[in-house]
Amino acid sequence: MPRALLGLVLVLSAGCSTAGRPAWYPFTWPAADERPAHPQDREAREGEAKAVRGTPDRPGRPVDPADALYRLGLLQADPTSGIRDYRAARATFTRLLSEYPRSRWEAEARAWQATITDLLVREDEARRANQRLQRSDEDSKRAKTNLERLKQTDIDLERRR
Repeated sequence: MPRALLGLVLVLSAGCSTAGRPAWYPFTWPAADERPAHPQDREAREGEAKAVRGTPDRPGRPVDPADALYRLGLLQADPTSGIRDYRAARATFTRLLSEYPRSRWEAEARAWQATITDLLVREDEARRANQRLQRSDEDSKRAKTNLERLKQTDIDLERRR
C-alpha cells in the first residue's frame, strides 16, 4: 500500500511539473511587456544591480539599506540571475530581519526566509538520499562480486574432488 501511494504521488508530481509554472510562482519576473502587479516588483527588477552596488535609485536620494538588502535577497534567490545562491539569500533576508525588524519588507522577508529554508532542507534531504542510494548501489555491486567469487571457489572445490 505505501509503495502504491508513493508511486501515485510521484506520477502526480511529475505531471504537475510539466504543466508549466503557475502565475504565483515566486521565482519568475513578469515579461518585459507586462505591467508588474506591484510597483515594488518593478522597483526590485530595476534596482537589482543598484542594490548590489548600493547606489541610489534617484539622484539626491539615499538608498534605504532595508530596500537594498531586500533587493539583494531577491537577486540571490532568483534562479535566472547570475549570482543565484539560496544560502546567501537566506542569510540576506535574516540580516534584513535582524537589522531592520520594522521595515516595510518584514513580511516579505519572513516569507522568503521560510520558503528558502524549506527549499534548503529539502535539497539537503535529497542529497542525503542520493548518497544513501549510491552507497547501496556500491554495497550491492560488492555483494554481487563476492557472490561470484564464492561460486567460483565452490566450483573449483568440486573439481578438485
